[in-house]
Amino acid sequence: MIFKRKKKIDIFGDLPQAPENIETKNREIKKSGRRAMLVPDTPFTDDPAADKLLANTAKQREQWLEILDQSEVREADQEGIAGYLESNYRVQQWWANSIALMYLKWRAGSKSVAVSSRNIRLVFELPTSVGLGYNLLNANSIYGKDLKRTLKSVTDERIVLSFTDETRATILFKKSGDSCEVIVEHEFIANQIMLKYRTKYWNELFAKMIEQVSR
Repeated sequence: MIFKRKKKIDIFGDLPQAPENIETKNREIKKSGRRAMLVPDTPFTDDPAADKLLANTAKQREQWLEILDQSEVREADQEGIAGYLESNYRVQQWWANSIALMYLKWRAGSKSVAVSSRNIRLVFELPTSVGLGYNLLNANSIYGKDLKRTLKSVTDERIVLSFTDETRATILFKKSGDSCEVIVEHEFIANQIMLKYRTKYWNELFAKMIEQVSR
């Protein structure tokens, strides 16, 4: 005699079922990725509107400049900086490139107001022409053992130097009557002790140069 297996009875089958939340079921789960940003339909810009920059990246211009100024990509090109922002700060591509251009423009320009306490700006006057002042300061031998290399030396009276302590100095030249005004902007200085050391370094260097050209 064959016995049929009894059908299992769901003792909870007659209980009312909670309605399925279709909205929750179909809701897309947002994974870790780019911050939600309004992407302008324009080319990248080095001067994004301040209100839009803050609204779309949650940071102001000075904050981004300081972040990049203290980052591992502070000497990188646009592509390297933009990639760093996309990877580390989840910034959308358009904004990452615009911030990179904004930083590069700031990095190349004269910084009359420092973005952070790691920068110094000194102004000297050499009693000589702009051309002679440029030639004197373009000689590597005057900087001592700290000089690592010349990053670039371009035709608009600008010299950029990199030192072994991973700091960088930009030297700008301007005509001032019969003299040459020299602006030194030294960046990426580690602390207040090194700020004093570098300030003393430049003051002593220019004191010797002024004495030399005044003979």
